[in-house]
Amino acid sequence: MTIQSREFSLPELSRVDFSVTYADLNAASPLNQNEAHIHNRCEIYINLSGDVSFEVENHIYPVTRGSVIITRPFEYHHCIYHSNRQHRHFWITFSAAEDDAFLRLFFGREKGKNNLIRLDEEQLGTCCRVLEDLLEGGKDPLLRRIGFLQLLNVLRSGSSENSTHEGEKLPPDVLAALLYMDEHLTEELDVKTLSAACCVSAHTLERHFREALGTVPFAMLRKKKLFASMAFLRNGDTVTEAALKSGFSDYSHYIQLFRKEFGITPLQYKKQFQTG
Repeated sequence: MTIQSREFSLPELSRVDFSVTYADLNAASPLNQNEAHIHNRCEIYINLSGDVSFEVENHIYPVTRGSVIITRPFEYHHCIYHSNRQHRHFWITFSAAEDDAFLRLFFGREKGKNNLIRLDEEQLGTCCRVLEDLLEGGKDPLLRRIGFLQLLNVLRSGSSENSTHEGEKLPPDVLAALLYMDEHLTEELDVKTLSAACCVSAHTLERHFREALGTVPFAMLRKKKLFASMAFLRNGDTVTEAALKSGFSDYSHYIQLFRKEFGITPLQYKKQFQTG
Protein backbone atom coordinates (compact mmCIF):
# COMPACT_ATOMS: atom_id res chain seq x y z
CA MET A 1 0.00 0.00 0.00
CA THR A 2 1.31 3.46 -0.93
CA ILE A 3 0.44 6.81 0.59
CA GLN A 4 1.32 10.06 -1.16
CA SER A 5 1.17 13.41 0.57
CA ARG A 6 2.18 16.97 -0.36
CA GLU A 7 1.72 20.34 1.26
CA PHE A 8 0.94 23.39 -0.84
CA SER A 9 1.05 27.12 -0.37
CA LEU A 10 -1.27 28.94 -2.78
CA PRO A 11 -0.40 32.52 -3.75
CA GLU A 12 -2.89 35.03 -2.43
CA LEU A 13 -5.37 36.36 -4.95
CA SER A 14 -6.27 39.98 -4.32
CA ARG A 15 -9.79 41.37 -4.76
CA VAL A 16 -10.69 41.51 -8.45
CA ASP A 17 -13.51 43.72 -9.73
CA PHE A 18 -14.28 42.84 -13.32
CA SER A 19 -16.87 43.33 -16.02
CA VAL A 20 -17.72 41.12 -19.00
CA THR A 21 -19.28 42.39 -22.23
CA TYR A 22 -20.25 40.57 -25.42
CA ALA A 23 -20.53 42.78 -28.52
CA ASP A 24 -21.78 42.14 -32.05
CA LEU A 25 -21.13 45.38 -33.94
CA ASN A 26 -19.92 46.79 -37.22
CA ALA A 27 -17.68 49.75 -38.01
CA ALA A 28 -20.64 52.13 -38.30
CA SER A 29 -22.03 51.37 -34.84
CA PRO A 30 -22.10 54.41 -32.52
CA LEU A 31 -21.15 52.07 -29.66
CA ASN A 32 -17.66 51.49 -31.04
CA GLN A 33 -14.62 53.05 -29.41
CA ASN A 34 -12.74 53.58 -32.65
CA GLU A 35 -10.01 55.85 -31.32
CA ALA A 36 -7.04 55.12 -29.10
CA HIS A 37 -8.03 55.16 -25.45
CA ILE A 38 -6.44 54.62 -22.08
CA HIS A 39 -7.82 53.65 -18.68
CA ASN A 40 -6.76 52.39 -15.26
CA ARG A 41 -7.90 48.76 -15.64
CA CYS A 42 -6.53 45.63 -17.26
CA GLU A 43 -8.37 44.62 -20.42
CA ILE A 44 -8.90 41.37 -22.32
CA TYR A 45 -10.28 41.46 -25.86
CA ILE A 46 -11.26 38.10 -27.44
CA ASN A 47 -12.08 38.04 -31.15
CA LEU A 48 -14.80 35.79 -32.58
CA SER A 49 -15.16 37.41 -36.02
CA GLY A 50 -14.50 40.64 -37.88
CA ASP A 51 -12.07 42.42 -40.17
CA VAL A 52 -10.02 44.31 -37.57
CA SER A 53 -6.55 44.72 -36.14
CA PHE A 54 -5.29 46.25 -32.88
CA GLU A 55 -2.80 49.00 -32.19
CA VAL A 56 -1.11 48.94 -28.78
CA GLU A 57 1.60 51.49 -27.98
CA ASN A 58 2.75 51.97 -31.64
CA HIS A 59 2.51 48.24 -32.44
CA ILE A 60 -0.06 46.79 -34.83
CA TYR A 61 -1.32 43.28 -34.10
CA PRO A 62 -3.22 41.24 -36.72
CA VAL A 63 -6.47 39.90 -35.34
CA THR A 64 -8.40 36.80 -36.44
CA ARG A 65 -10.83 34.42 -34.74
CA GLY A 66 -9.21 33.24 -31.50
CA SER A 67 -6.93 36.27 -31.18
CA VAL A 68 -6.74 37.80 -27.71
CA ILE A 69 -5.36 41.28 -27.00
CA ILE A 70 -4.36 41.99 -23.40
CA THR A 71 -3.49 45.41 -22.01
CA ARG A 72 -2.59 46.62 -18.54
CA PRO A 73 -3.52 49.96 -16.93
CA PHE A 74 -2.49 53.07 -18.88
CA GLU A 75 -1.35 51.11 -21.95
CA TYR A 76 -3.07 52.89 -24.83
CA HIS A 77 -4.83 50.75 -27.41
CA HIS A 78 -7.04 51.09 -30.43
CA CYS A 79 -9.24 48.70 -32.45
CA ILE A 80 -8.87 49.41 -36.18
CA TYR A 81 -11.71 48.48 -38.55
CA HIS A 82 -10.71 47.49 -42.11
CA SER A 83 -14.25 46.93 -43.40
CA ASN A 84 -17.87 46.99 -42.20
CA ARG A 85 -17.90 43.23 -41.61
CA GLN A 86 -19.70 42.19 -38.44
CA HIS A 87 -17.36 42.27 -35.44
CA ARG A 88 -18.16 39.75 -32.67
CA HIS A 89 -16.02 39.81 -29.56
CA PHE A 90 -15.84 39.59 -25.79
CA TRP A 91 -14.45 42.50 -23.82
CA ILE A 92 -13.36 42.04 -20.19
CA THR A 93 -11.94 44.73 -17.95
CA PHE A 94 -10.78 44.29 -14.38
CA SER A 95 -8.87 46.00 -11.59
CA ALA A 96 -6.46 44.13 -9.33
CA ALA A 97 -3.20 44.55 -7.45
CA GLU A 98 -0.16 44.84 -9.72
CA ASP A 99 1.89 42.48 -7.56
CA ASP A 100 -0.70 39.69 -7.74
CA ALA A 101 1.14 36.46 -8.64
CA PHE A 102 -1.73 35.38 -10.90
CA LEU A 103 -1.45 38.47 -13.12
CA ARG A 104 2.14 38.33 -14.38
CA LEU A 105 0.68 37.84 -17.85
CA PHE A 106 -0.41 41.49 -17.69
CA PHE A 107 2.21 43.16 -15.51
CA GLY A 108 5.32 41.06 -16.13
CA ARG A 109 6.12 42.59 -19.52
CA GLU A 110 7.02 45.89 -21.17
CA LYS A 111 4.34 48.23 -22.48
CA GLY A 112 3.39 47.38 -26.05
CA LYS A 113 5.04 43.94 -25.90
CA ASN A 114 3.43 40.47 -25.82
CA ASN A 115 -0.09 41.88 -26.14
CA LEU A 116 -1.27 39.18 -28.58
CA ILE A 117 -2.27 35.65 -27.55
CA ARG A 118 -3.55 33.04 -30.01
CA LEU A 119 -6.14 30.49 -28.88
CA ASP A 120 -7.05 27.32 -30.76
CA GLU A 121 -10.72 26.39 -31.18
CA GLU A 122 -10.77 24.23 -28.05
CA GLN A 123 -9.26 27.00 -25.92
CA LEU A 124 -11.57 29.59 -27.48
CA GLY A 125 -14.58 27.36 -26.78
CA THR A 126 -13.58 27.08 -23.12
CA CYS A 127 -13.28 30.89 -22.84
CA CYS A 128 -16.67 31.38 -24.47
CA ARG A 129 -18.39 28.92 -22.12
CA VAL A 130 -16.83 30.59 -19.06
CA LEU A 131 -17.78 34.08 -20.23
CA GLU A 132 -21.31 33.05 -21.22
CA ASP A 133 -21.81 31.58 -17.74
CA LEU A 134 -20.60 34.83 -16.18
CA LEU A 135 -22.90 36.88 -18.42
CA GLU A 136 -25.89 34.83 -17.23
CA GLY A 137 -25.47 36.61 -13.90
CA GLY A 138 -24.29 33.94 -11.52
CA LYS A 139 -24.51 35.32 -7.99
CA ASP A 140 -22.17 32.87 -6.28
CA PRO A 141 -18.91 34.80 -5.62
CA LEU A 142 -16.90 31.55 -5.47
CA LEU A 143 -18.12 30.51 -8.92
CA ARG A 144 -17.32 33.98 -10.27
CA ARG A 145 -13.77 33.70 -8.91
CA ILE A 146 -13.39 30.21 -10.37
CA GLY A 147 -14.60 31.48 -13.74
CA PHE A 148 -12.11 34.33 -13.69
CA LEU A 149 -9.24 31.96 -12.81
CA GLN A 150 -10.34 29.55 -15.57
CA LEU A 151 -10.15 32.41 -18.05
CA LEU A 152 -6.64 33.37 -16.90
CA ASN A 153 -5.53 29.75 -17.11
CA VAL A 154 -6.69 29.44 -20.72
CA LEU A 155 -4.90 32.67 -21.65
CA ARG A 156 -1.69 31.37 -20.07
CA SER A 157 -1.95 28.20 -22.17
CA GLY A 158 -2.36 30.12 -25.45
CA SER A 159 0.54 31.00 -27.73
CA SER A 160 1.96 34.47 -27.12
CA GLU A 161 3.25 36.57 -30.03
CA ASN A 162 5.71 39.38 -29.34
CA SER A 163 5.73 41.14 -32.70
CA THR A 164 3.47 41.82 -35.64
CA HIS A 165 3.48 39.72 -38.78
CA GLU A 166 5.52 41.15 -41.64
CA GLY A 167 2.40 41.90 -43.67
CA GLU A 168 0.69 43.65 -40.77
CA LYS A 169 3.41 46.08 -39.73
CA LEU A 170 2.80 49.79 -39.82
CA PRO A 171 3.91 51.56 -42.99
CA PRO A 172 7.50 52.81 -42.48
CA ASP A 173 6.49 56.48 -42.63
CA VAL A 174 3.70 55.99 -40.05
CA LEU A 175 6.00 54.14 -37.66
CA ALA A 176 8.71 56.79 -38.16
CA ALA A 177 6.15 59.53 -37.46
CA LEU A 178 4.95 57.84 -34.25
CA LEU A 179 8.50 57.46 -32.99
CA TYR A 180 9.32 61.05 -33.96
CA MET A 181 6.28 62.22 -32.00
CA ASP A 182 7.49 60.33 -28.93
CA GLU A 183 10.91 61.97 -29.16
CA HIS A 184 9.60 65.51 -29.76
CA LEU A 185 6.40 65.68 -27.71
CA THR A 186 7.27 69.00 -26.08
CA GLU A 187 8.01 70.73 -29.41
CA GLU A 188 5.62 72.59 -31.67
CA LEU A 189 5.00 70.04 -34.42
CA ASP A 190 2.84 70.38 -37.50
CA VAL A 191 2.11 67.88 -40.27
CA LYS A 192 4.54 69.56 -42.64
CA THR A 193 7.45 69.26 -40.17
CA LEU A 194 6.46 65.70 -39.32
CA SER A 195 6.19 64.57 -42.94
CA ALA A 196 9.54 66.17 -43.79
CA ALA A 197 11.17 64.25 -40.94
CA CYS A 198 9.68 61.05 -42.41
CA CYS A 199 10.71 61.90 -45.99
CA VAL A 200 7.18 61.84 -47.43
CA SER A 201 4.62 64.45 -48.41
CA ALA A 202 2.07 65.63 -45.87
CA HIS A 203 -0.72 64.23 -48.07
CA THR A 204 0.91 60.79 -48.22
CA LEU A 205 1.53 60.70 -44.47
CA GLU A 206 -2.07 61.65 -43.68
CA ARG A 207 -3.39 59.04 -46.11
CA HIS A 208 -1.20 56.32 -44.61
CA PHE A 209 -2.30 57.30 -41.08
CA ARG A 210 -5.97 57.03 -42.05
CA GLU A 211 -5.44 53.66 -43.71
CA ALA A 212 -3.32 52.16 -40.90
CA LEU A 213 -4.71 53.81 -37.76
CA GLY A 214 -8.03 55.36 -38.73
CA THR A 215 -6.92 58.83 -37.66
CA VAL A 216 -4.69 61.71 -38.80
CA PRO A 217 -1.20 62.63 -37.53
CA PHE A 218 -2.29 65.78 -35.68
CA ALA A 219 -5.02 63.91 -33.76
CA MET A 220 -2.58 61.14 -32.80
CA LEU A 221 0.02 63.69 -31.66
CA ARG A 222 -2.56 65.40 -29.45
CA LYS A 223 -3.54 62.05 -27.93
CA LYS A 224 0.08 61.18 -27.25
CA LYS A 225 0.56 64.49 -25.47
CA LEU A 226 -2.54 63.88 -23.36
CA PHE A 227 -1.44 60.34 -22.52
CA ALA A 228 1.99 61.66 -21.54
CA SER A 229 0.40 64.29 -19.29
CA MET A 230 -1.57 61.56 -17.51
CA ALA A 231 1.68 59.83 -16.54
CA PHE A 232 3.06 63.11 -15.14
CA LEU A 233 -0.12 63.65 -13.13
CA ARG A 234 0.00 60.12 -11.72
CA ASN A 235 3.62 60.70 -10.69
CA GLY A 236 2.77 63.79 -8.65
CA ASP A 237 3.32 66.74 -11.01
CA THR A 238 0.95 69.68 -10.80
CA VAL A 239 -1.51 70.26 -13.63
CA THR A 240 0.64 73.15 -14.89
CA GLU A 241 3.80 71.02 -14.79
CA ALA A 242 2.07 68.13 -16.56
CA ALA A 243 0.79 70.43 -19.29
CA LEU A 244 4.21 71.99 -19.95
CA LYS A 245 6.12 68.70 -19.77
CA SER A 246 3.78 67.12 -22.32
CA GLY A 247 4.02 70.02 -24.76
CA PHE A 248 0.90 72.11 -24.05
CA SER A 249 1.75 75.80 -23.83
CA ASP A 250 -1.89 76.91 -23.43
CA TYR A 251 -3.00 75.80 -19.94
CA SER A 252 -6.72 76.48 -20.48
CA HIS A 253 -6.75 74.70 -23.83
CA TYR A 254 -5.02 71.72 -22.25
CA ILE A 255 -7.72 71.41 -19.60
CA GLN A 256 -10.46 71.63 -22.27
CA LEU A 257 -8.82 68.93 -24.39
CA PHE A 258 -8.26 66.66 -21.37
CA ARG A 259 -11.87 66.96 -20.23
CA LYS A 260 -13.18 66.34 -23.76
CA GLU A 261 -10.98 63.24 -24.17
CA PHE A 262 -11.38 61.62 -20.74
CA GLY A 263 -14.54 63.13 -19.26
CA ILE A 264 -12.81 64.63 -16.21
CA THR A 265 -10.40 67.50 -15.59
CA PRO A 266 -6.66 66.93 -15.09
CA LEU A 267 -7.01 67.92 -11.41
CA GLN A 268 -9.82 65.39 -10.88
CA TYR A 269 -7.67 62.74 -12.52
CA LYS A 270 -4.65 63.65 -10.39
CA LYS A 271 -6.67 63.38 -7.16
CA GLN A 272 -7.43 59.73 -7.94
CA PHE A 273 -3.78 58.93 -7.26
CA GLN A 274 -3.23 61.03 -4.16
CA THR A 275 -2.89 59.12 -0.90
CA GLY A 276 -3.18 60.25 2.67
